[in-house]
Amino acid sequence: MAVLGGRAHFNGITFATSTHVVRGKLKHGVVSLHVRKLPESRLLEAMDRVPFVRGISKLAKINWNLFLVVVLLLAIPWNWFFPANQANATISVWTVFAEYGVVLITAIFLFKRLWQFHGAEHKAFNVYTSGGQLLPESVQAADRVCGRCGTNLVVIVFPIYYLLSYVLYQIPLLLYLASMSVGYEIFNWGSRRNRLKVVFKIAALIQKYIVTKEPNEVQIWVAIAALSKAIELDQDRAVKL
Repeated sequence: MAVLGGRAHFNGITFATSTHVVRGKLKHGVVSLHVRKLPESRLLEAMDRVPFVRGISKLAKINWNLFLVVVLLLAIPWNWFFPANQANATISVWTVFAEYGVVLITAIFLFKRLWQFHGAEHKAFNVYTSGGQLLPESVQAADRVCGRCGTNLVVIVFPIYYLLSYVLYQIPLLLYLASMSVGYEIFNWGSRRNRLKVVFKIAALIQKYIVTKEPNEVQIWVAIAALSKAIELDQDRAVKL
């Protein structure tokens, strides 16, 4: 496929090809498109061909700024500034789950606009992958659940991250990179061989009831515009080659 995937924002949607990133933004009812060429790096291209490394390179290329921010945050030795004490060490697992639960419930209600754009992104991408035409009516009727959503990867990475934390808890950056690398390979293998059905069912429920909402007509148009531009850029690249 020409378009590798996308992601939603509070004010728009981004779709990425192997060479470009197209971001559709909605401001005051007007849709604008911003095109960015992905960084050309022989190192990243070489990493794309290496198992357990390619997941990192793909993440770095598509979400370069986010990738650098995460690397920076995880590389900082926070324990130097906020040393752990006995009180922190005795916090129960249930307390942690309760905290994450409160954050999740809050996010469901506060981030409705983001979830709507996420739904529009999935609908447009599902029409694209099925070979349909990117028309408002066909996109609106499409499913909000997408097999290529990052939620699938998160469901796989989370238990891996938890298990590896017993070994790499003192090196958070390595823990993050190792979890993503292993998780991507499992996700890639499961997608190609139609395995891990339980994982994908869990991810589908999360997508349907938590991280996506039905988009409005304007949000549908943002998805169509951004995805159509991404397809156009890839077709232009193919002609030049």
